[in-house]
Amino acid sequence: MRSGSGPAVLALASVLLLGACEARLDLSGVEQTLNQAVRRTDQLMVLERVGEQLIVLGNDGLLLRRGAASELWQRQQLERDGVHPDFIAGALCGDGSLVALSYQAEVWQTHDGGDSWHIESLPTEEDVQDIECTADNQLWVVGSYSTLLHRAAAGSEWQQSSLQEDAMLTAVTFASIEHGYAAGEFGLLAVTEDGGANWRVVDPIGEELYPLAVYFDAEDNGWVGGLQGVIMHSEDGGKSWQRTETPTESPIYNFLMVGERLLATGDQGTVLQWLNGRWQRVETPETPTYFRAGIAVSPHQALIAGGWGALLSISLASQQHSVD
Repeated sequence: MRSGSGPAVLALASVLLLGACEARLDLSGVEQTLNQAVRRTDQLMVLERVGEQLIVLGNDGLLLRRGAASELWQRQQLERDGVHPDFIAGALCGDGSLVALSYQAEVWQTHDGGDSWHIESLPTEEDVQDIECTADNQLWVVGSYSTLLHRAAAGSEWQQSSLQEDAMLTAVTFASIEHGYAAGEFGLLAVTEDGGANWRVVDPIGEELYPLAVYFDAEDNGWVGGLQGVIMHSEDGGKSWQRTETPTESPIYNFLMVGERLLATGDQGTVLQWLNGRWQRVETPETPTYFRAGIAVSPHQALIAGGWGALLSISLASQQHSVD
């Protein structure tokens, strides 16, 4: 009996195994995720209002668009020669166009709200970090070895220069057509007062500071945010800086103006507001994600984007918030 029952048992097991393998897989959860406009795997890095449209750009060629009065996002995936760009920064130009910088050292520009894109490869081997577009449509990109890349106008060639400092430039902004600021490692700060024709390195913001965001709301009033929740403030065009107290040790990635109130956003769901001469937390859901970009949708309302596909709507008037 024992020798004869072996093959029968094996045959029965094989039938049961094959039956299990042929069982129908439940892919409804996967299909539901793929049908969502915004997903947990999205890393949202750029958020701008272009005309009457809101545009979000992120990793793997992600493009999200919706009307300013709509709640429905339309999802697309951009590519060039089969490669999906990983967007890391963006800016609006004076002519209303949007420019975006990719990790692959490309500049993508749209004049029609994302329907079509003009793509340029940057003539550099340096790592790029940030992009700015001025009111007169001049483009600036900063990166490693204190590199500055400049394009004067559409169709013109890119020009590359360096401050000759062995430091990464991480952020660039222009407060006006003439006045620009580039910040980088070791508190490095370079200033131009002639539209970028000449840049000069001024005294460091702070030698221990690693800047991640720079913002000037006027020619003399500026802010720099960095690692460990550090935010520095200048009232004299970057000649001197004072450290402000912050209720966080999380990196600060971005500044945005909402009405007359300045916000700073960062890691670990950090959103701060400058109110009554000090930084205060804006109440947000507890989340370990970062917030990298944001816009004002009204004088009291902000929309902030970040990791995990997070889109956070904040009402500063009532301190209410919601997460998409």
